[in-house]
This record gives sequence, structure tokens and C-alpha cells, in this order.
Amino acid sequence: MTPGATMPSRMRSAVLASRSRGAVLAIVLVVLVIMMLGGISLLRSVDTSTILSGNLAFRRDSVNHTTVGLNAAMAAMQRADFKDQTTAECVPTVAACAGASAKWLAMNYWPRLLEADSNGVPVIIKDTTTFDAKFGIRPNATDGTSEDGNKVRFLIERMCSDYGPSDETKCSVSDNYELGGSYRQDKPGSISLPLYRVTIRSDGPRNTLTYTQAIITTRIK
Repeated sequence: MTPGATMPSRMRSAVLASRSRGAVLAIVLVVLVIMMLGGISLLRSVDTSTILSGNLAFRRDSVNHTTVGLNAAMAAMQRADFKDQTTAECVPTVAACAGASAKWLAMNYWPRLLEADSNGVPVIIKDTTTFDAKFGIRPNATDGTSEDGNKVRFLIERMCSDYGPSDETKCSVSDNYELGGSYRQDKPGSISLPLYRVTIRSDGPRNTLTYTQAIITTRIK
């Protein structure tokens, strides 16, 4: 093409069309990359939601199983050894109480508060191997504390700072009630019932772990 000559209109149109197709292709590629990244992000979001939903379901099931542990603890508190005031008020260092500790351990019970962490959870129940080796009632199918992949353990502690008879000087006690009655009494002859702390540990699938505690009392002094 000689200087000063102009490009034919047909050739100019072909060049412009080629440039347009190149620009559109680049835009399409960018859009495809964005869509691909968006799809991957959506899949990850769906997977995360599914995992979270599953974990919440297992956690809720673990919490529900703690009621089984509370029922098992209440059953242990109905045993004759638990109701025996002499056994309950024994001091391990006294010769006459030599067998009391074995009876306490067989019921997952201890007549004074044990060492606990900053949240009030007894340290011993946080180590299942040590706990099962020390206490007699372990997760089992008979009382439902071992089923559907859940294992439930419980520990009963009398809320006292020392062994011996329970009284207001060293124990947390309930209101005074007349022996055999159901209403609070402020008169001679009424008694103070000791409080018990029941700690329940529930281990479920996917390493779910739940601790619950209940403060209860009985009609036993």
C-alpha cells in the first residue's frame, strides 16, 4: 500500500472484527474463571454446612444422653450402701471404716468434693482410663449408659469439704425439713439434708464430648 493510501473498507472491517473476537474471547475466559471459582466456593460452603449440621446433631444427641447418666446416678443413690448413714459418715483413716472407701467407689460416689478444674468439673472424670479403673460403674448396655456409640459416665460427690457427718460447718446443705415431711421447718427436730453434685460426662461419635452437672438432695441425712 502506497503512502497516503487508505485501507479498503472490507479489510478494515475484517481487522476490527478480528480484534473484537479477541476481546470477547478474553472476557469469556475471565467470566468462566470467575464462575468456576464461584462454583468451587459454593461446593465448599455446602460441604461445610453439611459437616456443621452433622456435628450439631451429634452434639445434641450427646447432650440428650446425659439424662441417662443422671438416671443411673439416681439409681446408685437408692442402693442400701448409699442410704446407710454409718457408711456415708465414715472417715477413711478410722479403722472401723476400712471398707467404706470400696463401697463408695462401687457406687461412683465420694463423700467430699474432689479436685476440680476452673469450670468445676472433677479432674478425675476428665481421664476416662483413670476413672474406669477407680470407680465401679462404667458405661454398660444394662442401664443404657453405653448405646448408639455414646458412652456416659457419672460421678456423685457430697458437697462437703471433709469426711464425717454432714453439717452446716463443712457441707452445703438444703433448707431444713422435718424428718419424713415435705415442707420447710424452722423448729427443733428438723434436719439439714446434704447436697450432692452429680457430674455427667457423655462421649459420642465424632469426638463429641458433653459435661453436665446437677445439684440434688435426698430424704436421707
